[in-house]
Amino acid sequence: MDIIVISDPEEVTNEAFILNALFEHGLEAFHLRKPTYTKAETETLIEAIEPQYRNRVVLHHRYPLAMDYGLKGIHFTGNFIKNCFPKLEDWYQEAKQYKMTVSASKHQLAELKALEVAYDYVFLSPIFDSISKVGYKSNFVDLENVVDYRGYTKIVALGGITVDKIGQLKQMKFDGAAVLGTIWQAPDKAVQTFMALKAAWEKEDQIF
Repeated sequence: MDIIVISDPEEVTNEAFILNALFEHGLEAFHLRKPTYTKAETETLIEAIEPQYRNRVVLHHRYPLAMDYGLKGIHFTGNFIKNCFPKLEDWYQEAKQYKMTVSASKHQLAELKALEVAYDYVFLSPIFDSISKVGYKSNFVDLENVVDYRGYTKIVALGGITVDKIGQLKQMKFDGAAVLGTIWQAPDKAVQTFMALKAAWEKEDQIF
């Protein structure tokens, strides 16, 4: 696990073309998060992704489509956990029957001690001030302690992540980094940005 890309919540021009290019350049996990999309709109985007790459897509909404299209996994958002808790275990079990990943969003380190199910990984955010959400500030002052929580699940950093932050995340022993604003603030440079992030993550000798 290294760099995960999350979709812009809104429609992006030439989005499917960009996604296929990202996959071609090594993107292993793409989180499709379009909360306002209808089922038909979600399907249209999934179908525009080349079939050989669909097993790298994780859905944040409309979970049955993950099974229909043989996607990588499903992701439980904070709202889903809060409002649909009775259904959570059922969706977890169904996803696991299809050998899918199940992940979730968390916003406090303490939450990692009481996970609802055995997630494959969780997003912890916002680690740094968000790029995509104006005014969404980091609420972490104890990031040096992330390593103490890795026994509960894999932890993926989210929020305000740029190339120059990768070394810091690796030093803190995060298992991966998820990016949204860094990629989609300049869609025409998405592939270059992703490649730079990936190269920084894979660099063996980080200088801090």
